Amino acid sequence: MEQELRDALAALVDGLPARQATAAVERLIGHYRGRTPTGAPVLRNRADVVAYAAYRMPATFAAACDALAGLAARAPGWRPDSHLDFGGGTGAVTWAAARVWDGPRATTVLDWAAPALDL
Repeated sequence: MEQELRDALAALVDGLPARQATAAVERLIGHYRGRTPTGAPVLRNRADVVAYAAYRMPATFAAACDALAGLAARAPGWRPDSHLDFGGGTGAVTWAAARVWDGPRATTVLDWAAPALDL
């Protein structure tokens, strides 16, 4: 599962020019460390999404895995039948849920950044 995610992220970054990736990461860092405007999505285009996926998604995935594993440990035998992720962006939490709980489930990811959902 994790290798599949790493491979997918590596393939995305491979197709993005270094200057464009650098500019997108710098802008994203500014948004995440400063004030994020609420009138528009932070992830505006494919370059932003690829930069986010390479820069933030692995850490988000790891944190979500830890949180969901903690939930699974506290509720042994419970397994979600579905997964709804508001603000799911590039799907890191969906990947984490699949790592923690095997098997199929209905999954819905909602986000206002269409390029993130497309990824």
